[in-house]
Amino acid sequence: MRGARAWLWLTLILTLGGCGQNPGSPSTPAVATPPQPAVAPLVSPVPGSNLSPDQQQAVAAALQDAATHLGVAASEVSVQQIEAREWGDSSLGCPQPGILYSQIVTPGFLIVINSRGKQLEYHSDTRARVVLCRES
Repeated sequence: MRGARAWLWLTLILTLGGCGQNPGSPSTPAVATPPQPAVAPLVSPVPGSNLSPDQQQAVAAALQDAATHLGVAASEVSVQQIEAREWGDSSLGCPQPGILYSQIVTPGFLIVINSRGKQLEYHSDTRARVVLCRES
């Protein structure tokens, strides 16, 4: 009997929970959702350009690698050029001797970075894997 009474109260509470709402208005959730953290917009590493998220990630990875490779602060490296490419295989156009690569066309980017009179040519895929191909 006690279980039946509890069930009756639960049914009554759930049924009356919607009272007072306008029939055409959307119902409000019973549990408030926590506020979502603000997400900072992606900032283009190339001033004045509108890069896609894939390009932004690839450029950011290339800039970070270039600064580390050259032993300079990130503020001392800059992007000279970025262009979309389709590499003939997963080597991204920079095959290393003795390594086997998937023979699949791999979309990505050619990224040229300058710093202190040096020019670094990076090749990337669309998942921000970058390879330093040439330094001059």
